Amino acid sequence: MALVSLVYLQAIALPCIAALIVYRVYWGATTGAARHALATQHGCLPAKQYTSKYTIFGIDHFLSNMKAYREHKLLESWTRILTSNNAHTMTVKMVGQTIYWTDDPDNVKAMLAVNFDQWSLGQERIQQMSAYLGHGIFTSEGAAWKRSRDMLRPCFERSQVADVSIMEKHTGRLLQIVPRDGTTVDLQPLLHELTLDVATEFLFGRSTDALDYSREDTACKEFIEAFEYCQNPMGERNEKYGILGMFLPDRKFKKCAKAIRDFTDKIIDKEIASQSPAEKDAGNQRYVFLDELSSATQNRTVIRSELLNILLAGRDTTASLLSNLIWELSRQPEMLTRLRQEIEDSVGNDIPTYQQLKDMKYLKALINESQRMYPIVPSNSRQALHDTILPRGGGPDGQSPTLVPKGAYVVYLPWSMHRRPDVFGEDAHKFDPTRWLDEGHDSSPLRPGWAYLPFSGGPRICIGQNFALTECMFVVVRLLQTFHVEGRDDEPWREKLGITCVGLGGCKVGLRPRS
Repeated sequence: MALVSLVYLQAIALPCIAALIVYRVYWGATTGAARHALATQHGCLPAKQYTSKYTIFGIDHFLSNMKAYREHKLLESWTRILTSNNAHTMTVKMVGQTIYWTDDPDNVKAMLAVNFDQWSLGQERIQQMSAYLGHGIFTSEGAAWKRSRDMLRPCFERSQVADVSIMEKHTGRLLQIVPRDGTTVDLQPLLHELTLDVATEFLFGRSTDALDYSREDTACKEFIEAFEYCQNPMGERNEKYGILGMFLPDRKFKKCAKAIRDFTDKIIDKEIASQSPAEKDAGNQRYVFLDELSSATQNRTVIRSELLNILLAGRDTTASLLSNLIWELSRQPEMLTRLRQEIEDSVGNDIPTYQQLKDMKYLKALINESQRMYPIVPSNSRQALHDTILPRGGGPDGQSPTLVPKGAYVVYLPWSMHRRPDVFGEDAHKFDPTRWLDEGHDSSPLRPGWAYLPFSGGPRICIGQNFALTECMFVVVRLLQTFHVEGRDDEPWREKLGITCVGLGGCKVGLRPRS
C-alpha cells in the first residue's frame, strides 16, 4: 500500500514540477524579458527593501501595522520606517505582496500627473468605496470619471462659491447652539454636522439641517452614524474583534449602506418634488448639482451615487480641516491674537465677503500649515496598470529610477512628505504658519511644489478646493468674531484614520462671548 501511494504521489508531482518549470521559462522569455528590457532602457535599480525579521511572507509587517493602527500611530510608524532607513522610497512584503512606499515628490508627480494614464485607483479601493457610495467621481475612472467631473465643475465656479449666504445661514446656527459660558465643548462632531448642512444645501438644493436640534430627526442622526461607520468599518471592528474583524462577515456595513441609500433617496424625492422645471427656470436659481443630475438622467442609482461621492468630500474634508485648525489655534494664544487682529483690520464685525477672506494672508498661512501638519488625506495609493517607472527610489542612494511591475501598489505618504526637513526646514515638526509668509525661513514664502499635497494633484486634483478653503476661512472668522476661544485639551494630537484623518481627541475648547 505504501509503495502504491508513493508511485501515485510521483505521478502527480512530476507533471506539476514540469508545468512550473515550463511556466517559469515562458514567463522569463516574455514578461520577464520585457521587464528587464524596460528596466535597462531607463537605468532602473531595485528600491531598498524593508526586510521581514520573522516571516518570509511579511506577516509580521501586517501585524505591526495592525498594532500601530490600534494605537493610532500608523502614520508615525510608516514615517519612522522611511526615516530610519534613510530612504524616500522602499518596498515592503505584506502578506506575500510587494508594496511600494514613497514620500518622494517626483514619484508622486509621476503617478498623479506625468504618467497619469499608467496608474489606477485600484479595483480593491473602488469596490470597497462603491459598496456604500456607488459609482461617482471618487469611485470611477476614464470616461465615467470625466463625465462626473464635467457635471460638477459649474458648482465650484467663483460666482457660486463667492455667495457666502449658505455658509452664514448654517454657521450662524452653530454659533447659537454652542455653550457660551466657557463650558468645555467638543466642536469636532458639530463641525461635521455644519459641513454636512452646508454641503447638502449647496449641492442638493436642500439641507439636512443636522444642526437644527429643535427637530426630532432621528433619520439624519442615523445617516451620519452610518456614513461614518462605512468610511472606517475596521475602526469599530478592530476594537471589538481584533484581527479577526478582517475575516468575519460585516452585517453592520450592509445595514449602514442601506441606511445611507434610503436617506439620500428621501432628499432626492423632496427636492425633485419641491418645484416644477418651469418654476426652477423662472426663479433663476443658482446651479444645483442635483437639479442638473435629475435633468440628465432619471436613473435613481446614478443620481444617488453621484451625490454621495461629492458629499464625502464636501463634508469630511472641510470638517476635518476645521477641527484640526481650531484645535491647534486653541493651543496657540499668540497666533490667535494675531489672527483676531487681522480679522479686525479686514472685516471688523461684518459678515466677511469672499474677497475679504481671500485677502487675509495670515489666515491662509494658518490653513496651509494645518494642512501640512495634519493632511486630510495623509496616505493614498495607486496601482500600476502596466509595467512602469518611478523616476527615483532605486539603488543604494535612492536616486535611480525603479521599475514597478503591473498590478503592484504604490502607497504615497503626504504625512511623511510634509515633514521632510530638506523641504520644510529643520523645524518641519513644528506648527509655524510664518513659513508660508515673507517673514520667516530666510524671508521668502515657502514654495514646496509637489512636496505639499493638500488637495492631491494632476487631473484628479480636488475640484472643490476653493469651496472648502472658503468655507473653512468663513467659519473661523465668524467663530473668532463671536467668541474668545480657550484650549481645553493638553493631550498630543493623535490620528483618527478613515478615508480622511482627524484628531482622535476631537476639538475640545471653551467659548466665551466677546464683550
